[in-house]
Order: sequence, then C-alpha cells, then structure tokens
Amino acid sequence: MSEFLVNLLGERLVNSEKAEVDVQALGGKLSLVGLYFGCSQNAPCKQFNASLCEFYSKFKKSSEHKDKLEIVFISSDQDQKHWQDFLQEMQWPALPFKDRHKKSLPQDRNPSARSLKTGHSFSGPQL
Repeated sequence: MSEFLVNLLGERLVNSEKAEVDVQALGGKLSLVGLYFGCSQNAPCKQFNASLCEFYSKFKKSSEHKDKLEIVFISSDQDQKHWQDFLQEMQWPALPFKDRHKKSLPQDRNPSARSLKTGHSFSGPQL
C-alpha cells in the first residue's frame, strides 16, 4: 500500500502540530485509508468532522485493528488560515495546504469512475 499512497498523496503529510508524516512509513502498516475530502467553510463538513472525530477517537482507543486504519484530510479550502484552524480539530494527518490541488484520484483508482464504467456500485468495508 505504501507505493500506492506515495503516488496518490506524495511523500509527506502534515498533522495538527504541523509535523511532517512520512507517507511511505505510514502506508507500510495500514490496511485501510479513508480519504476525507472537505472544506472548513462548509457546514455539512463541519458536522461530519465532529462525528468522524468521535468515531476515530473511539476506534483508536478500543479497536484491536487501531493501527490498520488511517484517515487523510484533503482540503478544498482556499485560505490557509481556515485550513490550519480546521486541521486543529483533527487527529489524523492531512495533505499539506500547498498540495491541495491533488484532490482527484486517477481514473483507474477512483471507485466512482470504475462503477460508472462497469455498472457496479462501490461499497467500502463497514467499520
């Protein structure tokens, strides 16, 4: 999974303390990565973020698979201050603000694009 994640996200992510997170090392231990596309100025995203934070916190504290899941925030924010403020609410890494243009998955890796081509729907694993 490491090579795929590096190709998709780049070599570095950042966390809420602005520390770099090495994608290669992160991907080596994961089984599932959730890409969270959002924007701090969008009310539904803010509501979802609160619910996701609650889930993530419980999962990381109590699941025997806590080291197998990571979420990566990919922002649509146009303002770095808004992005930084929103990132402070999160416990997971994010695509650096300067790399926010990497918001779309390649066609061969995009489940929605595959479902359109094949006529099959995509349903991810339930956690």
